[in-house]
This record gives sequence, C-alpha cells and structure tokens, in this order.
Amino acid sequence: MSFVVARMQKVKSGNLVGVGNHNQRNTDNHSNKDIDVERSHLNYDLVNRTENYKRDIEQFINENKSSSRAVRKDAVLINEWIITSDNQFFKDKDDKEIKDFFEQSKDYFSEKFGDENIRYAQVHLDETTPHMHLGIVPFNAEKRLSAKTLFNRQALQAVQDELPKYLNERGFELERGEKGSERKNLTVPEYKKAKDELKEMTTALEQRKSEVLALSNDKTPTIKKESLDLKDETKTVKVPSGETIGIGKLRHEFMKNEERKTGNMIIPEDKLNALIQGYEDLYKSNEKLKKYAETDLPKRVKYVTEKYKEVVRDFNDLADRYNNNLEKIDSLEKENESLKNEIKGIYKGFKEYFKSSNQVTTEQVKTLVSGVVDKVKEFVKGGEFEKIHRNETRTRDRDELSR
Repeated sequence: MSFVVARMQKVKSGNLVGVGNHNQRNTDNHSNKDIDVERSHLNYDLVNRTENYKRDIEQFINENKSSSRAVRKDAVLINEWIITSDNQFFKDKDDKEIKDFFEQSKDYFSEKFGDENIRYAQVHLDETTPHMHLGIVPFNAEKRLSAKTLFNRQALQAVQDELPKYLNERGFELERGEKGSERKNLTVPEYKKAKDELKEMTTALEQRKSEVLALSNDKTPTIKKESLDLKDETKTVKVPSGETIGIGKLRHEFMKNEERKTGNMIIPEDKLNALIQGYEDLYKSNEKLKKYAETDLPKRVKYVTEKYKEVVRDFNDLADRYNNNLEKIDSLEKENESLKNEIKGIYKGFKEYFKSSNQVTTEQVKTLVSGVVDKVKEFVKGGEFEKIHRNETRTRDRDELSR
C-alpha cells in the first residue's frame, strides 16, 4: 500500500515572492531539473484566490486580523503543506482521479483550519510525481497570526494520523509512515541519495519482471498434434467371415483376416526426438521461472518496498526536524528581542535615577554611568545597548554645543 506524504514549511514575508514564483512557474529557468516546462500548462490551482503571493496574502491578513497592530516583519504568514504519494499510487489514475485526490486532501485542511484561510492549492503535474502546494494563513480562532500554536508538534502529529484515515474513507488506499521511529534521521544529501537509489532499484525490478514475462511467453508450448505425423497402430486379427460348410451338425465356419486399431499411436522417430527435446527445454525453463518467482523476485520486491518505506519515513522525519528548528529560531529571536528591551530599560532606569538624585554631583553621575556602560558593553559589545548609548551620547553632546 502507498503512503501519504504530508510535510510543512513556514513562509515569512520575505519568502513569499520566491515561493510564488516557484509555485506559479513565473520563470522558465528552474533550479529543479525535474520540472518539465512543456507540461507546466497542465498545472492548476484548486482555489484561485491568490494572483500575487506577497501582495494578496498580506492584504488578506491585514483585512482579516483582529489586532490593529502591524504584523511583525518576522511573522510566519503562510504554513505551506506539500501533499503527495508515490508514483505507484498515481500510476493507474486518470486526470479526474488525481484531481479528486488533491481536492479531498484540500477539503481535510479546509475543515480543520478554515476554508477561507487556504490562500492557494497549487497542483503540479509537470514534475516526476504529482503533488500539491497548499498555503494556509495561520489564523487562530481569535483571528490572530499564531503559526507556533496552530501548527505545534501535537497538531502536526494529528495531521499525519488523520489525513490517511480521511482519504481512506473516501476511497483512496493509503497509509501513514511509521509512527515513533527511533532511527537516525537522514540529512538532505542522504535523503536525495536514497531517493536516487530507490529509483534505480525500481527500474531494475521492472526489468526483472520483463525478463520473467518474456521467459514465460517464449516457452509456452506450441506443438500441435498434426505436426507430429501421428498414425494409428493396427494389427491383423482373425474374425468369423460368416461363411460355413458341412452337413447337419458337422459344420465348419470360415475365418478371415481384419485390421483393427490397437489404441496406440505411431510417431516418426525424428518427431519423437524433437518432442522429447521440446519438453526438456520447457522443463528447464519452468525451473528457471520457478526460481525467479519463488526466490529472487519476491525478495527484490520486498527489499524495494521496505526501502521505499524507509525513505518516506526519513523524509517526514526530516520535515519535522526542519519545522522544530524553525520554532527554536523563532523562540531565540523573541528571547533576543526581550533581552534588548531589558538592557534598554536598565540604561534608561540608571539615567532617570541619577537625573532625579540630588545627592550626587554631575561628575559623579557621569563617572558612575560611564562605569556601568563599560561593564555592560563588555558583554554586549556591538549590540543594541552600545548603539543606544552611542546615540544618546551624540544627542547630549549636540545639545551641549547648541547651548
């Protein structure tokens, strides 16, 4: 059974243009060599709500957010999900069935995160495997941007559990990857290498299947009875002729010779030898076919299947790790901003305190403040505190000169 592949990435304001150019194929020069530009006209968007990613998505957020405050420059504006499966899943599906798969996937996210928050659902059919880029504005129930809470670890886990069930209930035979795997995650180069190896193994497997089918077809018996020049075997037997001679009870019945079939067949020696040779060849071919079917081929199929499962699991693990790193970066950025504000408050507090104090001289204030500044600068050299102090010093010096 095939897997559902559902991975997410966070998109901030500065990335919207690049994401839009890729998803909408706004250029013919792509770094992704799997894109076939001659098939790009087959791509489509299931919602058609976004013409210009940066302009339209930011406009939607500003018009619908509950807060009057401006959106932070580093805020996550879109959580983009990539939805797909393996080539085997799409192999026997026509365009309508493929579109239905992506429609149903979109409906799941619409029901869970709000249909109006889905700003694009771009389906790509011009790459090796059909897939969909689904962009969701992370509005919570209060219409506030909250990617960190809306798509936390529990929410991501729920999607991996629920989406396969949702699609199975609608006629698609799919399963999720292994849950709670403790295996080492693949790096991006390792993942790409594993993907290439899987492709090579799949090709080899298809070739092996073709060999088996060719072997089976070539050795199908084609000997016909007429080609063997078979003849019925006969023998001469004596049978009553029906004629008698004699007087009274002394009578004699005449016998005659007659050819009758024995039930056996006569075959020329050369035909018999050819027949024996043919069946010997057939026996050898069947033994070879049996070896393929019972040993080598099933093992190869199982190996490729397990290898594919590993690649899909590592792919999802890598996506989870990527998202977790983004969350850590967001947390560190907020902590850094908080520390900057604290340092600014400390500096202003010292300044206001000494300004209102009548118990110290101006020179003492300058000396003490300078000492505090020097100590803090040792820890935050080149940082926000130093910048604030430098600006304050320039302003003070300028004011003194203007007096």
